[in-house]
Amino acid sequence: MNLHAEIFRSHLEEYPFSIDEVKQADGGWIIQTDRGCKAVLYCPDENLLRWSHSWREYLVRTGFRSVQRYLATRSGAHWITDSIGCCALFDWWEEEKSWLDDDQLRQEGYRIIGRVLGQIHAFFDERTVYYRGRYRKKGMITATRLHSACRNIHAAINQIASEPSTKDTRWLMYNITRSSERIRRAEELYKGSGVEEEVLPLSFAFVDLSSLVYWEGEWYVTGLHNPVLVPRHEDTVSLLEQIIIYDGMESVAVFLDAYFAQRTMTEAEWNYVEALLAYPYAVLTAIEEPFQPDLYERVRDALVKQVQREQLLGEMHRRRKETG
Repeated sequence: MNLHAEIFRSHLEEYPFSIDEVKQADGGWIIQTDRGCKAVLYCPDENLLRWSHSWREYLVRTGFRSVQRYLATRSGAHWITDSIGCCALFDWWEEEKSWLDDDQLRQEGYRIIGRVLGQIHAFFDERTVYYRGRYRKKGMITATRLHSACRNIHAAINQIASEPSTKDTRWLMYNITRSSERIRRAEELYKGSGVEEEVLPLSFAFVDLSSLVYWEGEWYVTGLHNPVLVPRHEDTVSLLEQIIIYDGMESVAVFLDAYFAQRTMTEAEWNYVEALLAYPYAVLTAIEEPFQPDLYERVRDALVKQVQREQLLGEMHRRRKETG
């Protein structure tokens, strides 16, 4: 946010520490104090900040204290409202090096982030939160998007059928036809998820593995301050996709074991997770452009991603059956 540091001065006086320096860094503001380094968050939506504050405090109450909390002012408030929105401060931890570069740390990181996400979801299991602000979005798949996907797939099939029969066009026809079957499967699962009826709680649209920081021998949950909120489990799928790329299915199991140690999924949740993984997003993206000579390469690359999604789908389906 491109604001002058002086704007914060009146807010900073509300906090029980001395300010040594205020500087701009990485698109935000960092404050050096006599109690360590703090960062400034501006959130234009107080309800979203309240949502974010609630799960952070829950993690602390359940024993995971290494999370960026919104620090209390002298009066006990965790943020200050002004004409721009809400201003909050939190402890700032600068990562020493990425834990994603260390094979052993990655396995521990997957366990930690699986546990944390499971705890956050468990927290909102007990609370009905209706959020209608600007940060609420529809999910990756909707009834309208599924209908459009079917239409686009059929258009691509018809276009390929009009081309001369070659090894490449026959390969394309086979694989794009299979993608049509995946869309129908995703649609069936989606209807059973209740997302259109808002059955599922809201959660993060995406969680990056880098939200977890390893600093001075401790794990810290950072960021996730002004998230886009969508029906639950797009965050789960986003992490599964990152983990399988780094380390494969064994590490996916580490994450899932930690997650399911915190909570189980409802039938609606299982349906939505499987719908997200069945939906051939990469293939649909590859065929969005008009027919070009590189269509074969684009679809081939997309199918590599789809194979990984199907591995994840198989693992989730197996765990679903085991839970009965």
